Amino acid sequence: MESIPDFSHYTTEMRKSLIDKIFFMDKLDEQVSAVLDYGCADGALVDFLASIFPEIRMVGYDMSGQMIAAAKERCAAPNASFHADLQEALQALARHGVTPDHMCVNLSSLIHEVYSYGDTQSVDAFWRDINETGFRYITIRDMCCDQSAHRPALKEDVLKVRRACSARMIEQFEACHGSLSDNYNLIHFLLKYRYEANWSRECAENYLPLTMEQLISRLSSGYELIYFDHYVLPFLARVVKQDTDVTIKDYTHIKLILRRKGL
Repeated sequence: MESIPDFSHYTTEMRKSLIDKIFFMDKLDEQVSAVLDYGCADGALVDFLASIFPEIRMVGYDMSGQMIAAAKERCAAPNASFHADLQEALQALARHGVTPDHMCVNLSSLIHEVYSYGDTQSVDAFWRDINETGFRYITIRDMCCDQSAHRPALKEDVLKVRRACSARMIEQFEACHGSLSDNYNLIHFLLKYRYEANWSRECAENYLPLTMEQLISRLSSGYELIYFDHYVLPFLARVVKQDTDVTIKDYTHIKLILRRKGL
């Protein structure tokens, strides 16, 4: 995984959507005594939730030692802990008497990174962790379009983006992901063009590795879908319109809550 040139800018951008990222907390039942934030980054979400829900254990897991170090520095809440090893995180919860059937595993802006930086084996291992550990809830918030977004882009939208955005960034994006004339690629570019400070890393990352249909197919049939929202992030729609005069016409983000069957 490429290092983050401007770490502070990167984490600041992630924190801007915290309110949207906690959508699931009022929809969990009273049996949930811990939230495992899988891919917690700098711990901003764990820190935020730990202060609001002191009665629930908040555990952050991230494979990046840099992120875990930043998380431990920012969050000292007594009901929060951070780990660079998933089994260590689960064992820490077990010491507090919390088993997976009382946990919610939260995947916030994570799945696209799993696919961007992993190989087939690591992607499959990730889905085994999520589907087979036995978590009471799986919650997901990420960027995701549906299959219908794969179509020719409107020529006037492509022209507007080419006029408004950096030619260098567009050239590098198209070399990685394909022409903006494909609507799916155009949406992909509009999701990331603002991240110029870390462009080499962000350009290479695939924000949209799965369609909505493909994502749903990776989730275990042992879970039932209890919440679904497919939408355009309001901030994104506003800033893209302001910067390029393009109106985004496809849903760009998804929120899911799944509960294990038989509980």
